[in-house]
Amino acid sequence: RELLLSDSIYLASNITFENLAPLSIYMGKPGTEANGGIPFQEYRKRQEQHRRSEIAALLDTPEFIERAEEIYQYDHFICDCSGSICEVVDPFDRDDPVLKSLSETALLVWIRGNEAHTQELVQRFDNAPKPMYYHPDFLVSKWTQYLAEQTLQEHQVNPDSFIRWIYAEALAHRQPRYEAMANWGITVDASEVARAKNEENFSALIGQALAAKAAPEPV
Repeated sequence: RELLLSDSIYLASNITFENLAPLSIYMGKPGTEANGGIPFQEYRKRQEQHRRSEIAALLDTPEFIERAEEIYQYDHFICDCSGSICEVVDPFDRDDPVLKSLSETALLVWIRGNEAHTQELVQRFDNAPKPMYYHPDFLVSKWTQYLAEQTLQEHQVNPDSFIRWIYAEALAHRQPRYEAMANWGITVDASEVARAKNEENFSALIGQALAAKAAPEPV
């Protein structure tokens, strides 16, 4: 502690695009500490930290686009947002500051999956559960529901069992939020994206989606 306070040493995470373990471990999972869990209130505090950080990162997008152009002469910029973006914005509010900022500087593209994709995500998560961000109202509601249905006290919850259960619940909860966000941009099907093998294929797919959005609705 004294070394840290005197700036004699510092701690730095090795977080990368390929390795998000430092973030996942810090966010943690609620439940019994014997199984690697943390108290629910501490979990909520870290969730709130994640919410603020994700919003700040999203609002940095215009600046990073500008830097990419000025420093690296990049003509194109892709902001690969996390799935939890729908939880940190209000897609039903046309004045949402994050979505307004993003839509003014980038084209929002929803890659829409089907039921098979959903089941694949659930299976993948079940095999290797990881911490996620949840909307606070949803999280508290599901935590209360889980305790009641399983007849458990907070200190008795197996953290992996809980996050496996809430993940499938979260996917259903997020679907209408993604659909509302799609009104801010365009939608392409995941199966179509999978068939895009190069830049030309992908650009054509985006062009088709833009044309479909601009086309007048049939009377």
